[in-house]
Amino acid sequence: MFDWLGFRQGLPLWVSWRLNRNLEKDVEEIFEGIAETRKELLFSWSHEYWGHIERLKEQWDKLNLGDSGIEMSAEAGLKLNQEQLFQSLYSRAEDFTELFLLNTAGKVTFSTYTPHIGTMYRDDSVLGIAITNLRNTSTDQLLYGPYADAMTSSIGPRTSTFHDQMTLLFMHTLRVNGQFAGILCGRVPGDVIGDLIQRESGHVYPDSGDNYIFMAKPNLNLHIAPGTALSRSRFEDRTFTHGENLKDGVTTNWGTVSVKEHTELEIMFTDPATGELHPGVANTIQNGNNLFVAFPGYSDYRHIPVIGKGVTFRLPHCPDDWGMMCEGDLEEVYRIRGIRLRFAKLHNWLTLVFSVIMAVIVYLAAAYTAPIIAAWIGGAACLITGLLTSSLVGRKEIGRVAERLRNISRFIRINAEGKGDLTQRLHPNTFDNDETRELAKWINNMIDSLESIMIQVKLTAGDVSSSQQIMNDTTADTVTSAAGSAPTSMR
Repeated sequence: MFDWLGFRQGLPLWVSWRLNRNLEKDVEEIFEGIAETRKELLFSWSHEYWGHIERLKEQWDKLNLGDSGIEMSAEAGLKLNQEQLFQSLYSRAEDFTELFLLNTAGKVTFSTYTPHIGTMYRDDSVLGIAITNLRNTSTDQLLYGPYADAMTSSIGPRTSTFHDQMTLLFMHTLRVNGQFAGILCGRVPGDVIGDLIQRESGHVYPDSGDNYIFMAKPNLNLHIAPGTALSRSRFEDRTFTHGENLKDGVTTNWGTVSVKEHTELEIMFTDPATGELHPGVANTIQNGNNLFVAFPGYSDYRHIPVIGKGVTFRLPHCPDDWGMMCEGDLEEVYRIRGIRLRFAKLHNWLTLVFSVIMAVIVYLAAAYTAPIIAAWIGGAACLITGLLTSSLVGRKEIGRVAERLRNISRFIRINAEGKGDLTQRLHPNTFDNDETRELAKWINNMIDSLESIMIQVKLTAGDVSSSQQIMNDTTADTVTSAAGSAPTSMR
């Protein structure tokens, strides 16, 4: 009945699942939505940053840079120098911690991070596979990684609060007269994509929810086995969990699951009991997607019963197929105890207690008083117990629910009137473990989405403004150049 969980662990989880069995369809839709939203975020972000690289490449082409990546000639009055070009993009694309140029030999000839200039990447270096792939194939664009690069750690973070050596590299070949002239590169810390898929402030399962990326099918990075972590886990350290975490070690009956530096490339998502890929990851790789939200769940890499959705995908210009799991512990997902259940529980207890009291009162009244008096006493007792029940239920349950709903209503009203701070969130832990807490979590999720949209609009507006400024500078240079040559033509 309890499958792999056993009676002791399985019984309370089975009870929770049975109490909320009417929510199973909703839970399916929740995980479907979480997975699809995170997948769309990854593709949208990837397209955005490829757009940045492509525009920079087009501007490089206009400058007609030579093989060294340093010499520059003017075309149509364009006087923007290399540093201005790169710094302009660097200031707009905040997830890039570095933009740099590689020449045909693999040497860094220009970088927004000066200490990197002069570094040589040979065939046996961390970028050797990627450079060889771009140099020897017709491929012009490559999203390479994640891979460990000490340079990423040295440069430091820009947008993510987490940072380590893990790196994603946007790479675009440069050609002069059709010949390979170098590679334009944009460095992104690996934790950026972790932030994208976690969306911490909008997490609907904050205690146990985890969205993580893994290798599904390597085509270029053949050294990375299927099922290997490619993004940060929420349980990597103590930031989001007050219990066991991967850096301190997660204890199981089959040993300790831990990482030394980071989740990426160190963890294989296997079930400790079997040593094989856990069912969520294995079925996702095999079928392309996987959805399981019923009891008893499946064992994750910590040997904890979880449920969730898995999908596979390939980001633009990424040669490898990735997978993503969006999961939550079975216990947390079905932890909710509905308002209806709580009301019924209190009402049943009061009914039982007052029934016993009523029986005693009626018995004594019938034994020691006249029937008419006993009837009046019984009626009065019914009225009093009814009023007491109504008062207790109203004060203990209805009033509490009404207060929570007023708090939610106040929060929505402030934001609806346009005076709200989109960085503010409701605190789900201040709500009872019922539908009001679920409502608070989903409102937080909605506000988080709105905040993301507003940030994107702001960044897009800044990008348009910056592009317009570049066009204005170009036009001004052209006019100046034309004005300077006019007297010579007249002579």
